[in-house]
Amino acid sequence: MLPPTERVPARPRILLADDEAIIAMQLEELVEAEGYAVAGVAANASQAVDMATALKPDLVIMDIVMPGIMDGIDACAIIQRDLNIPVVLLSAHGEEHYLRRARAALPSAYLLKPCQNTQIRAAIEVALAMRAHTDPSAGFRLREAHHRIKNSFSLLHGLLRMQETQVNDPKAKEALADAGARVLALSRAHEAMSGKGDVNAVDAGTYVERLATGLFEAQAQSGADARCSLELAVERLDLDHAKFVPCGIFLAEAMTNALKYAFPDGRTGVIRVGLRQENGAAVLEVADNGMGLPGDHKELGRNSFGLQCLQAAALQLGGELLVSSAPGLGSVFSVRFPRN
Repeated sequence: MLPPTERVPARPRILLADDEAIIAMQLEELVEAEGYAVAGVAANASQAVDMATALKPDLVIMDIVMPGIMDGIDACAIIQRDLNIPVVLLSAHGEEHYLRRARAALPSAYLLKPCQNTQIRAAIEVALAMRAHTDPSAGFRLREAHHRIKNSFSLLHGLLRMQETQVNDPKAKEALADAGARVLALSRAHEAMSGKGDVNAVDAGTYVERLATGLFEAQAQSGADARCSLELAVERLDLDHAKFVPCGIFLAEAMTNALKYAFPDGRTGVIRVGLRQENGAAVLEVADNGMGLPGDHKELGRNSFGLQCLQAAALQLGGELLVSSAPGLGSVFSVRFPRN
């Protein structure tokens, strides 16, 4: 038996996932020839997730297009988020659709087939080196950074509210209120991300509920002159950190629009905010029973900064802005987007 100082270090274990047997065999030969150990070979993305969970490899090399209910990009997001295992994606597809989804999943590398053995070797080395040097306190430091950012936005929100009370010009007062709503959305987003627990996924239900309540209290009339009420239908739903800021911007813009325009001339009504899961996707919705939009929302969006912000937030979420409105019957702004 070798003394402790002379023991050979364990070879990094790599899980392979490709539905084409010949390619999987070639990858297996390459990996072993480079001195790594093959932890297993998966034939589809779902199997790759299961095997990664059970085997805990050091790295996963995965094809994108495989049979089954999920593809390699979906599996990459799950493996890296839940298991903290780096993934190198292999694909014959370089189209923008795949690249946009891959950017959201953040693989360690994205290689286009056919690729040289030297490219795969380099991707493996870089991915393993990055994992070896991952700071174990990174989660704590990230939460601390979110906390500090939240405090800065909270201070800015307070200053905007103070300035709003000191100006007399109605347009300036309205602009300051709109800016305050957007800053409050950012503050609450970072507040949610600074909490304890998973540094990658956070309960968006609590965040949406607190933000909607804060926006309503900050902008709606109160006391005897209250014109509208707020109703919440929010489910507990874990979302990636990257979704929180665009969710907040979407909510702030939609609620600001309803509070400013849906109930003119003392009209009373209800603003409803909902967050739910539908077939694995998330749906964020703001509805009111007010006056409705004065025309086609697509035409209005050309000159409305608020509607442009809604469209941009929906796009950043990976979804599409849906608007439903009828004169005198209110409006519904919603976005359906992937959770990861």
